[in-house]
Amino acid sequence: MAVLARTLLLVRQERQTAAGKTKKTGGDGMKETKTGGSRVRKTAASAALALMTLLYVLDLLLPLPLGAAAAAAAAAVLLLDLPFMGKTFRLPAWIFFLLGAAVLLFCRAPLSQWEQGLSSMMKTVVILVVMQGLALAMRRGGYEQAAAECLCGRSGSLAGLFCLILLLSHLLAGVMSLGCVVVILAAISPAVRQRLPDSRRFLAASLSWGYCTLFLWAPGTVTVLMSMQVFDLDWQSYFPPAFALSLLGLALGAGIAHFRFRGQSLASAGTETVYPGAWRKLRRLAGVLAVIVAAVALLERLGFSTSIGRLLVTILTVTAVWLTAQGRVPEAPPLLRQWWQDYLPKNQDLADFFLSMGVFSAAIQYSGFGDRLTELCAGHSGLLGPLVLPLLPLAIVAFSLVGLHPFVSVLMVGPILAGLPLPVTPLQLGLAMSLGCCLSYMLSPFAGLILTLSHELQEPPLRMCLRANLPFAIPYYLLATLAITWLC
Repeated sequence: MAVLARTLLLVRQERQTAAGKTKKTGGDGMKETKTGGSRVRKTAASAALALMTLLYVLDLLLPLPLGAAAAAAAAAVLLLDLPFMGKTFRLPAWIFFLLGAAVLLFCRAPLSQWEQGLSSMMKTVVILVVMQGLALAMRRGGYEQAAAECLCGRSGSLAGLFCLILLLSHLLAGVMSLGCVVVILAAISPAVRQRLPDSRRFLAASLSWGYCTLFLWAPGTVTVLMSMQVFDLDWQSYFPPAFALSLLGLALGAGIAHFRFRGQSLASAGTETVYPGAWRKLRRLAGVLAVIVAAVALLERLGFSTSIGRLLVTILTVTAVWLTAQGRVPEAPPLLRQWWQDYLPKNQDLADFFLSMGVFSAAIQYSGFGDRLTELCAGHSGLLGPLVLPLLPLAIVAFSLVGLHPFVSVLMVGPILAGLPLPVTPLQLGLAMSLGCCLSYMLSPFAGLILTLSHELQEPPLRMCLRANLPFAIPYYLLATLAITWLC
């Protein structure tokens, strides 16, 4: 704490002596006001983010009470970097943080509640930080170039490429979470951006539709587990219809892609050639991803740590082995310096936003908002009736639009509905709940997926939701709701 205090004092002094300087940001292409102490502040903020990541990983793997220390490091990240965020995420991050802090202070919440808020979204931040190491290994090994050459070397159907990304994101999301977005974009984004004028919409749609439909059935997903627990569902009864709804989403996405991109190709026919070894590198990349999936599955079978712990250990190990196989051991210091200077700062804005949203969600939970909502719903249970199935997904989406994480919505709304006499089955309620979470991940500008894509593709979150995902979300909501109502 003394070091943090001295750092903040130094930053304040340098702000007073060198105010007014500006600097171009690499994030959204806008000017951002910076102070003369930017180098000191950036170093301190990066150190706090790296320390938070390390403490979080150690807390998962070792029998040590490091959760509070990780939360303290998260608080340092906010203090050092929140006032200096890029314009894309600055305003909503400040709103969430100030509202959450105000509610917690007004309710006189204990320190443990602040710790819970800072820790609730830490998982997402740590995954993004760790996955940057894997992206570094891909770039150093030339795998981005290989993927670009293979995609551009042959005239391929845009619809086929869309479906490939759709399927890859769906399969990898269950193992790598948001990390699959970083990996897939690192592999194919250069080729697609060179060949498509609207590549951002193409990539955002294909990744989002595949990624989000997984959260209907994936057994390790928190929202799925909570939906099953709240409505007392067993896996044997829940999985078949949930998986069918997921397949319905993938089929709808593939159909939209074939209709939208029929007759279009990624590359000009016969004008590009693939350099020797490109396909070999691409197969090697596929092998690395297969190793990650297999390793996570093996660690799960052995009962090692938690789902996030298994993922983080696997990614860190694979990254180290992969860089070693590339002959980069003598270059370890330069690699660490590159990760520190180029890759770690990419996560600062997202880290600030996610941590702020965690504080807000913790405040909503502690304020008793859920109890008041319970009383309201109980008083109007007769009006819900059969309308509960189409209204439930929309309610979860509406909550997500004001910054409530779907997990919080499930905790608030689920027990309410479970205790009401409704003319629907618990299975239908569980599926409708999971459908709402799926739609929230692709329609809320505050969702982790949308914010990650916005950061990587340099596209405003709201525009991405409306242009890329809304044309899919509306028909999918209608078809899935009909299926839940009449077939389940």
